[in-house]
Amino acid sequence: MERHPEYGPMILSLAQAEVFFLVLARIAGVFIQAPLLSSRSFVSSAKIAFAIWLTLILWFVVPVTSNLPGTPLSLAITLVAEVALGFLIGFVSNLIFIAVQTAGEIMDMQMGLSVATALDPVFGAVISVVGRLTFYVALVVFVVLDGHHMILSAFHQSFSVIPAGQFANFASYGLVTQLMQLGGVLWMTTIKLAAPIVLLIFLSDFTFGIVSRVAPQVNVFMLGFQVKPMLGLFAFLVTLPFLIKQIGNMIGLIGQELVKLLIVIK
Repeated sequence: MERHPEYGPMILSLAQAEVFFLVLARIAGVFIQAPLLSSRSFVSSAKIAFAIWLTLILWFVVPVTSNLPGTPLSLAITLVAEVALGFLIGFVSNLIFIAVQTAGEIMDMQMGLSVATALDPVFGAVISVVGRLTFYVALVVFVVLDGHHMILSAFHQSFSVIPAGQFANFASYGLVTQLMQLGGVLWMTTIKLAAPIVLLIFLSDFTFGIVSRVAPQVNVFMLGFQVKPMLGLFAFLVTLPFLIKQIGNMIGLIGQELVKLLIVIK
């Protein structure tokens, strides 16, 4: 059958529109979960404008699979897969803040400040004082060390490994293994971050136990409520350089894990 000449531009424009939405779907997945980009303090209209701007930049330069979706159903399934891939990139990047915030929650529990919680509109959840403080420390270090550039770079490089429209292998056994190993490493880092305060509070509880035996008339329970927060904050300030160094190491680790992630699900 002879193809009518005016159908050529129409077919090309439809293919270009599909590529645009595929790129936009992947960046939307990153914005759902990635640190800083998923923050509620980031205005929604600014997020949408930034996502569209990034899509326009990458629209005609990203690699595209040779088999673009030909039906609306296949296009919808491919868009969901692109969102899932972007979500996975953002989730791995966000593990840093999950680990740091968990360390802050452990510190709060030991210091007796776990009852001093408040609803944080940025997180949309109830967060304790030190947990919020450690999060913002991690956020500052993340921005200073160009962690947000790392996420955008990983998003750009993901098209070189998995072109737009190509299905990622989310059922890969290597993906599950990598996420479990990464979770174990970050959990150990969480314990390291909270260990100085946990140890100091343990020593104070041990001391109060001796005082209660020597002088039973002293109300060590009420005394502990006054001493523990001050000891915990003092230990936090002393170990702050160590905390910043560990966060920097985690950012470098996440950068390496993002590269491995793209290779595993290729």
